[in-house]
Amino acid sequence: MQRNIIKMKSKTSKILLFLTILFVIFLITIFKPYNYTKIYQIDDFNIVESYYKDNNYYKFFIEFNNIKYSYIISNKYMSKRKIIDNINIYNNELETCILPVSDRVSFYPLCSKDDKIYSYNLSSIKDIYNYKEVNLINDNYNNIKINYLNNKNYLLYNYKGFELINNKKEIKLFEKDIYNLNMVYQLDNYVIIPDYNSNYYFDNFYIINIENGKTNEMPLENKISFDSVFLGDYKRNIYILDKKKEKEYKIDVDKLKIHETDFLILENNKLVKKNYKYIVNNNITFNKTNLYKYEIINNNLYQNIDNNYIKISNLDINRIIKEDNETVYYLTKDDLYMFNNTLGEVLLLTNFEWNFNNTNMIFISK
Repeated sequence: MQRNIIKMKSKTSKILLFLTILFVIFLITIFKPYNYTKIYQIDDFNIVESYYKDNNYYKFFIEFNNIKYSYIISNKYMSKRKIIDNINIYNNELETCILPVSDRVSFYPLCSKDDKIYSYNLSSIKDIYNYKEVNLINDNYNNIKINYLNNKNYLLYNYKGFELINNKKEIKLFEKDIYNLNMVYQLDNYVIIPDYNSNYYFDNFYIINIENGKTNEMPLENKISFDSVFLGDYKRNIYILDKKKEKEYKIDVDKLKIHETDFLILENNKLVKKNYKYIVNNNITFNKTNLYKYEIINNNLYQNIDNNYIKISNLDINRIIKEDNETVYYLTKDDLYMFNNTLGEVLLLTNFEWNFNNTNMIFISK
């Protein structure tokens, strides 16, 4: 009798273990991220919803009256499909705006007129969406007007060095004015610049931390030509190609060390060995694309989602300064602006000098 009870308990334990394993497998299957595309309809809206696990983002195409509205939203994977619950529509005799509604993802309005799509901040339809309130600064430093900083630090070139705007600190590097800062590179919150006190060749790098203005020097054992180009960065190392000496170097900004390396380029997020002529003849750089792509077309600024263009500013744009996920920073004459779908379009800084020179003049913290 006792032996049968023991057998039954053992059998029950095995069944429970088996069921537990099945349940765990079920949970893993349900919550493991997958790429997917789901097509569905809400009223007169045709929706294509996709998820891309490698970069953790959703893409939505919503077609209404033969107009396609496009969204990219960075978000962790959810097992739920058909994330959009409803779509509100607002219109007048001039334009139409839509606002998808979801209890899991935050959307923002997009508007259209004459088959052109544009951001809500350019619309005449108001009070359907509230941008986050911006607390303006209205300050001044060395003839630079400070309107708003967006919780970022700003390093501005002044021909002899830099101004760290947040700390109102000047960082002097050069004895004479250097008007064209051709060689400079930013990695996260570090900006690396050759010693422009030298001519033709340099034997020292300056590395500035944008967060605090701390500046380190990195002396070089071998001189590098100013006829060099930064190829890009990979795993916190910056790669530079000396065209004069036909050499490539790897710079570790954390350890302040530099090493000569093979001729390496970045392909499919891996370093691949090539030769010098291949890199130069093809103008190779370590291209890293931002999830949110922005372009200047006819001096207007657009977001590009799979060749679906959303206009986001009516200003006359000179240059895109930085793309930082959803936020884009750009210059119009002597004004530095930013845009994202949380704050809208906001004036940050004004510097009269940018009317004359706007190349490698502005560096923004991560």
